[in-house]
Amino acid sequence: MKKIVEKNIQIEDLTVFIKIFKLYKSYLALISDQKELGIGNITLSSPPTIKGMKSTSSSFRLFGLQNDLSSSIIAKKLSYVLKSPVLVLFFLKSEDNEEEIVKSIVNFINIQFKDLKK
Repeated sequence: MKKIVEKNIQIEDLTVFIKIFKLYKSYLALISDQKELGIGNITLSSPPTIKGMKSTSSSFRLFGLQNDLSSSIIAKKLSYVLKSPVLVLFFLKSEDNEEEIVKSIVNFINIQFKDLKK
């Protein structure tokens, strides 16, 4: 396992911690608003097999967290950009501005991996 990204994103007064690891033919992404990270939603997304199609994802929620859609959006974006299966562990303790948090994470992904999209 090789760490390829370790960044913090500041969104207003909230810090989101992102770690992405390269595994064998896949990736693991840990995203949380807590420095200790956490498990939260576990979402697996695979890249589209046909060019121009959308990525598929499957979500499993633990501990009653309610971020299924957010986790799915992030996982699909990562698998599309990285062109590999991605397992996302998405843990948000804060319930405020979830839409803004996801938007900022997707923007970060676009910037971080812009060279891979070409």
